[in-house]
Amino acid sequence: MKRVVFIALVLTIVFFACHKEESSYPELVLRYADNQSDGYPTVEAAKYLAELVKERTDGKIEIRIYPDSALGSENSVMEQMFYGGIDMSRFSLGTLSQFFPELWTLHLPYLYTDSDHMWRVLDGEIGDMYLGEMEGKGLVGLAWYDAGARSFYTRTPISSIASLEGMTIRVLENDMMSRIIALLGAEAVQIPYGDVYSMLQKLRIDGAENNLPSYVFTGHYQAAPYFYQDEHFRLPEVVMMSVYAQEKVAAVDPSFVEVMRACAKESGLYERKLWQEEEKKAYEEAVQSGVKFTIPSEEDLLALRKAMDPLYQELGEKEREIVERIGET
Repeated sequence: MKRVVFIALVLTIVFFACHKEESSYPELVLRYADNQSDGYPTVEAAKYLAELVKERTDGKIEIRIYPDSALGSENSVMEQMFYGGIDMSRFSLGTLSQFFPELWTLHLPYLYTDSDHMWRVLDGEIGDMYLGEMEGKGLVGLAWYDAGARSFYTRTPISSIASLEGMTIRVLENDMMSRIIALLGAEAVQIPYGDVYSMLQKLRIDGAENNLPSYVFTGHYQAAPYFYQDEHFRLPEVVMMSVYAQEKVAAVDPSFVEVMRACAKESGLYERKLWQEEEKKAYEEAVQSGVKFTIPSEEDLLALRKAMDPLYQELGEKEREIVERIGET
């Protein structure tokens, strides 16, 4: 009798152990692409997002992060997301505006007075409106990430905006971004982000434009040690999910759709904190490495704004109204 009870006890333990092991596997695995490397604020925030989702779905949904453009360039990832080949990613507005032209308004130079102004806008009705407009077009906007302010960096010194004339400057793979560079008298070159360093080294381009952490993190400062801190753009980025991925999430549990959105927004706040820390760290590292920073004069800033007038003049009535609302926020 004791032997029978013992065997039954062992079988019960084995059953629950196996059941526990089976339940430890997620019901859904989502692939998240990022073109930056481990340690970069957006990648670390994506990892934080994955942790939140795993915790709040009781391990039923797992997000696997693929940094370093492992799943392709931003444009390639975007195209794959439209048919569900990739589930999630973080995109720059430069890439997104090719697929969602309505986002172009947020590209306008000097749209915001500073970072705080931008977040008042994006955390409010206008930001929610733009995230909502992307739904129904194959992708779902979940949250905004910080990407700082973009400035020019070059192989040779820039003393003023006039110094850019005739230079070849790498820009995001976006035709409107190319036009902005053309308005400054420079020649825009659209090449993938991962090719910028080698193109600078090979003297194929004179410079590029990006935020300070990206400039330092990629080592671009080694090939282009002159940083013209004009901060012409503040281009936030968007965490997005394929509609196919959202359907798969809903199939696991309909309530998880809002869980994903809430976790994404929380990761966005975390990313902003990381970004501020990274900016400070990047500036200190750049100075120690011998990077020459030039802050434009008020005269130069006025000249840049004037050069951008054609973009503002071409805005439609709806866009003009949004710009006015942004200015009043």
